[in-house]
Amino acid sequence: MSRLSVLFADDFEDVSKRFCEYKNLDFSYRTCEKDGSVVLEELYKNPADVVVMDFVMKGIDALGVLERLELMNPLYSPAVIILSGVDSPALKNEFLKKGADFYLRKPVKTETLISKISEIKLNREMNALKPNSESYFEDSEAIITKIMQQFYVPAHVKGYNYLRYAIKICVESPAFKNAITKELYPTVAKNYSVSSESVERSIRTAIDIAWQRGNGDGFSKYFGYNNEVGKKRPTNSEFIARISDEIRIRYNVS
Repeated sequence: MSRLSVLFADDFEDVSKRFCEYKNLDFSYRTCEKDGSVVLEELYKNPADVVVMDFVMKGIDALGVLERLELMNPLYSPAVIILSGVDSPALKNEFLKKGADFYLRKPVKTETLISKISEIKLNREMNALKPNSESYFEDSEAIITKIMQQFYVPAHVKGYNYLRYAIKICVESPAFKNAITKELYPTVAKNYSVSSESVERSIRTAIDIAWQRGNGDGFSKYFGYNNEVGKKRPTNSEFIARISDEIRIRYNVS
């Protein structure tokens, strides 16, 4: 695996001082202003493998950056190291739940940073050795849930669970995409002990709510349009087929 690229949201001179004595680093680095908006702009223009940022930043804070990274590009997921002067297990857990890889209490030794970046590199190399389909089957529900979050499908409505299960079925058995009404809805209905009509109606309602909210990037990314361009929302069948196809291709599920 090639050297990792690391983006530090910090002063370049300070970062350079950290690493000037270390030879043969297995990563390259650059810096940007300690401002969440700038961090996101930098990653959009030139993605990095690892982002090292302070908990407190101007503009968008580190939690906000993590939330927006989930929506930026479903195929791009940089590792994130958070540096914080706050020793709080609750705050640490919040960052880790949002997708951070490490939460380090300041001051952080340079050797510790190098060690964590090397650990990220090793984990990526190990994951690269695993078949993509294996990665999917190990964590299918989390993968589908993460994509649905990009559409802001409300988790509290019944259609959310029906839709997630329907996508899972179509990923693993694509023939169901060609028999949505006759086979897919009845299969989902049987799993939840409801009628096929209820499944169809609840899924339609869940997609309708997400579409009307208009603040999810998923429609633009996966369908090329959103509710601002005068087109109708994707049908249930279109939505399920598009998302299940994306997952099958991304994880090479056969």
